[in-house]
Amino acid sequence: MVCAISSARRRFTLFAKFTLFFLVFAVAVSALLCLLTYASYRRSMLEHYGAYATGTARIAASFLDSGKLLEYAATLEPDREYGDIWRDLDGVRRSMGVKYLYVQMPVSDEEFIYLFDVNDQDGLTMSLGVSGLYGDENLDVKRAMETGEPTRALEITQSEYGLLASAYVPLKDAAGVPFAYVGVDIDMRDILAFLRRFLVQIIAETVGIIAVSCAGLFLLIRRSILLPIKTVARKTGDFARDVHAESFTPIEISADDEIGDLADSSNKMFATIREYTVRLADETAKRERVRCEMDMARTIQSSVLPREFPPFEGMMDLDIYASMKPAKDVGGDFYDFFVVDRSRVCIVIADVSGQGVPAALFMMAARTLIKNQTLSGASAGEILKSVNNQLCANNDAGMFVTMFLSLYDREANVLRYANAGHNPPGFVPRDGRCRWLPVERNFILAGMEDMEFVTQEVKIEPGDRIVLYTDGVTDAVNEEGEMFGEDRLMELLAGISGRRASSREIVEIMNRELALFQGTVEQSDDVAILVMQSVSRG
Repeated sequence: MVCAISSARRRFTLFAKFTLFFLVFAVAVSALLCLLTYASYRRSMLEHYGAYATGTARIAASFLDSGKLLEYAATLEPDREYGDIWRDLDGVRRSMGVKYLYVQMPVSDEEFIYLFDVNDQDGLTMSLGVSGLYGDENLDVKRAMETGEPTRALEITQSEYGLLASAYVPLKDAAGVPFAYVGVDIDMRDILAFLRRFLVQIIAETVGIIAVSCAGLFLLIRRSILLPIKTVARKTGDFARDVHAESFTPIEISADDEIGDLADSSNKMFATIREYTVRLADETAKRERVRCEMDMARTIQSSVLPREFPPFEGMMDLDIYASMKPAKDVGGDFYDFFVVDRSRVCIVIADVSGQGVPAALFMMAARTLIKNQTLSGASAGEILKSVNNQLCANNDAGMFVTMFLSLYDREANVLRYANAGHNPPGFVPRDGRCRWLPVERNFILAGMEDMEFVTQEVKIEPGDRIVLYTDGVTDAVNEEGEMFGEDRLMELLAGISGRRASSREIVEIMNRELALFQGTVEQSDDVAILVMQSVSRG
């Protein structure tokens, strides 16, 4: 398998890539130069012949009398002068070498009548009064009649009469109003054939020049870059196969340029890697032991937090979901919820100072004390006071905890809670008017003994939601250094309030929005989120 992969890679060597690059480059540059040259020359040719057609039409217009033309248009009957005028126009056509020369008078936006039609047929062509329909030239004719100025087609037109370059000069009556126009068509077949021959010639010349230039440049690059790099690659491969081989010799390249610098740097790298591999073996063994210990700590912490949702079998009137993402392998943020008695459920979220193993251990101690005190039947404020005193008594490390603890009475639909320096939860009532839950900040836990913690309460109606979180949410920073903040969090909760979303969906939305906000910035603090909502029992 390894041999097959190596063989496949050798098919696309740097030599092959440079060869392909020069081929593609030569073709692309040749095509671009040819197209630009051809387009420029073709445009100048069209400008020339368009101007030539316009000049011919002006000459023909000088032979025409507006009054006579209006008379022909009114009677549609030729007189003795009609043939003389036709021959004058035919003389202009022949002397100027154009294919068609004609005088037309519009009768509507789609139709015209001929006053004169001079073409390459021998003899007088009687076309007075013959009608026709406009084709692609209608816009150019219309512009000439509206502006009273000569116009010409910007491109060669192809019709039943051939490939033509056309121009139109309006004819005006005594009041200066255009009523007819002289049209001139030049046969462009020979011109286009010449342009095709010209294109073939410039393609051949351009390809030849670029091919010679690219070949010379390629040989120079092969000698100065490709072969030395191949030597470096071969030596690097030998070194990679056996870092400590006694037969390995340094790279010898005498070039006094970047390739020579690369060889010198590679030799220094080989020496450094040999020293590093020796130290790496010792460090890897130590890190593996630490990794195993951290994996075990993460597993223990993960198993401590509730992970089954819905958490309470048969309790359909309460929807709870939570998540915790540590900034390190283990963290100090935690949440918990458990049944206290038949009608009450305890819901708590907390943030331990610091991160890592010390914070995780302190978190587990605080969690155990909370559960023991809650089951004693005390109020939320009394529970925090008791836990605070016990944490202060054994806090040699000087750590502390912020906590929001609540007791939800399912029968009375009342949430009784106490706060210990934690972020105020978001309250998302069913009417959609999101706000922060009123909380007394109180003091943190494990900071000072015998502190009092005020118990508060709020009525919870079916459809109301309480969003608990740690400061890892509001303190999250994006790539511009902006904090997520409480205002952005409240906007997010307001956007969620109108949805019929479960607690799980709300937690997932918050985690997703937080990840999008942070972008590539590494998470710097633990993030815990818990959402509870009352569900109608009916």
